[in-house]
Amino acid sequence: MIVPVRYVNVRGSVRVFYSITKVIGKDGKARWVVDVGGFGELGVAAPKLPFLKGAWLGGNGTGTQSFSFDNEKDAKDFPREYAAALAKKSLEYNPAVAPLLKVPFLGDQLRKWLGDTELKTPDKTSVEVGPAGGATPNISLPGEVAEASAPTRFWSMAGVARDKDGNWILNLRDKALTDPTLMVDLSKLPKQVVQRGADAMLTYLEKQGQSKFGPEFKVPPKLRNYVSTAVKRGVKAGMTVEFIGQNELQYTLDKHGNPVKFTRSTSFSWTARLRGNVSPVDNVPITGQVPLPGFSGGRTVTNYALDLRDPHNRAEATRLMALGALSWKAGVGSAVNQLTPQGRRLDELFRRRGTVTELTYDESAGGLSGGIEGRGKRGDGALRIEGENGHSVLTGAKIWRDGQGWVPWTECHR
Repeated sequence: MIVPVRYVNVRGSVRVFYSITKVIGKDGKARWVVDVGGFGELGVAAPKLPFLKGAWLGGNGTGTQSFSFDNEKDAKDFPREYAAALAKKSLEYNPAVAPLLKVPFLGDQLRKWLGDTELKTPDKTSVEVGPAGGATPNISLPGEVAEASAPTRFWSMAGVARDKDGNWILNLRDKALTDPTLMVDLSKLPKQVVQRGADAMLTYLEKQGQSKFGPEFKVPPKLRNYVSTAVKRGVKAGMTVEFIGQNELQYTLDKHGNPVKFTRSTSFSWTARLRGNVSPVDNVPITGQVPLPGFSGGRTVTNYALDLRDPHNRAEATRLMALGALSWKAGVGSAVNQLTPQGRRLDELFRRRGTVTELTYDESAGGLSGGIEGRGKRGDGALRIEGENGHSVLTGAKIWRDGQGWVPWTECHR
């Protein structure tokens, strides 16, 4: 949400999310980890600056709980069950309901109606806070048909987590995102070209739906007619490519405060999607995105782990960190780590005495998103509601062997 004031806009957002990850243990057994959580942002935004369409700076807070399951079905059912249990639990503390639970007979009937409100104990609970910000460069294209933008965001988070065994995890995470977008105003193109383009897009959406929900999925004829009418009002279509880089450090202590493990993870991903904007009502634009056929994205994750229970590892890692090995924290990606002598030695320590793996994923298996936005009469305030889903498939895995370099990681099951 963006609220305009005299000199700046007050900006805030809230998002809930969940993810399901299949993990193969050293024993070869699979488990499914479900992360559920939410984050909130609050900051101030300047509507217009030299060379920028806008910029904002503020703070971010994130809370996440992780749950582990032995089978995929339970993992997929859990987010819905978690939301239902959380909603029921909130009723127990509602000022209008809580007193009734203490009334004889009526309270028993209410508890029976509510059912089981106990939440599954999480395997890990984490909280992160830190600064966040972003900016959108002012990109001008000739003519009135096409427009371009490249909004960019960053987060720099510090947090703590605790697992069910009582271990503490100290976390430092930096993340940056940019999504260059090129849009074309279809209302300014020849009508026949626009009509063919709209038909082709709806046919593609229909095929995407059939691949997910079966051959019975059809785009209603009324929707096709509605889109044709909406195009005349002003529809924009184009492509957006999102790039995300992340660098994360974790320092794990057991419940007695003894160092256990030091890990580092870097990731880079990109996704390409077709994008469309339509405004059926003035100042209420609706946005939708679908994967770009045959060119949708990928992700590479490099994980480093060092056992700090080994006295030699602990002493060397502590010495390097004390000398400033973490001075590259503000950067994103493994290349930045090579800019300091201490960082290079720490990287060598991971490779020589720790475990280093690299996983690659195909991001083209899914990823639909959409949103609706309401703007004020001035056009600069907005309330935006968005939804997004995605799916990643592991396509490659390799591990670093000292003296050999990268070799296939056969223990990582596909």
